[in-house]
Amino acid sequence: MSPQWLPSKKLSLVAAVPGCLPKPDRRIHRRRGPDEISLTFLGVDHPVLNWSQGGVLITDRHPDLAVGVTVSGVLSIRGQGGWFRFSAKLLRRDMQAREIAFFFVEPSPALCVALSRLSEQNLAR
Repeated sequence: MSPQWLPSKKLSLVAAVPGCLPKPDRRIHRRRGPDEISLTFLGVDHPVLNWSQGGVLITDRHPDLAVGVTVSGVLSIRGQGGWFRFSAKLLRRDMQAREIAFFFVEPSPALCVALSRLSEQNLAR
């Protein structure tokens, strides 16, 4: 078997088995790194593992919080003064990684602008 033949053969075998193809990334917004924003809700500060203009991934400090519940709190952006109020819905929980993902529910125009600016700054780096 030549090395060039093997990869194409593998791809054709994977393609022949339904459900074996990798799922396309359904995210609308590109993920950004941590340490730029933090959330405070349910009386706890939550450093963000990653974020996008659509939502955040954080360490799960609320194991009893049900998927689908909406929380409200404040969000701060490093380097920008002030706080932004937000509401976010718990989208999913990864029990093994101890992480929870939220998406923002009707974010304010001010929050959208601030996150957009932060995204643009990241692209410029």
